[in-house]
Amino acid sequence: MKYFNHISILVCIQFILFATGCKVIDWGKDNFKQTERYDKEFVKHIQPFLRTTFVYDQLATIADFDAMFLTDSARMLYVDYFKQKHVLSEEKESVMRQRLINENKYYISFYILGSQVENLYPANRSLFTGEYYKQQALLGEKDAEWQVRLKVDGQEYVPDSIRVVELPTEWQHFFGTRYSQFKSVYLVKFDAVDTYDREILASGKHTVGLQFISARYKANLEWKDIVYSDK
Repeated sequence: MKYFNHISILVCIQFILFATGCKVIDWGKDNFKQTERYDKEFVKHIQPFLRTTFVYDQLATIADFDAMFLTDSARMLYVDYFKQKHVLSEEKESVMRQRLINENKYYISFYILGSQVENLYPANRSLFTGEYYKQQALLGEKDAEWQVRLKVDGQEYVPDSIRVVELPTEWQHFFGTRYSQFKSVYLVKFDAVDTYDREILASGKHTVGLQFISARYKANLEWKDIVYSDK
């Protein structure tokens, strides 16, 4: 008999908790109506242009790289996202789109985020023994820790320019949690034509890769069957 009484009590408690929980949920919905997140669709559609890789040595993370391939489609998606926040006339929007498309005719560009561990060096001098850390530049400088190469359908190309940049807000959202204050941000550009003045990414699909090379390690990012130009 006591057993059944205990079951009855438990059932009553669960019912009370369930009923109370429903009221709390309803109250929350009525008083904290959620704002629609229009950015989610843009972030979803940018994913095919985004790649990430980590460089591991056993259980230690040596470096990590995130790259956004700035194809025509990626740039146009950026404009679509940009105009949601900023008031653009049709003329300004058209000029912005044309400017970005024209830039892609001259350069193959990537936004690259990266971070690396500090290098640990032993010191055995008489006045100072032990170890010390030295942080070298990640990319772009003469003594940078890493060099980057573009690979298109098996051919390699060196950058035309690598520079540290402030990442626009819209691109920050595109990178999501990959973007942080602990990562360096670079805009890396390659010439759109080879030494024979031929388009590196002519119309059609290509296999495009970025290769990061240090004195010890290599890391690769790859976009298979990607279309660079919408023309």
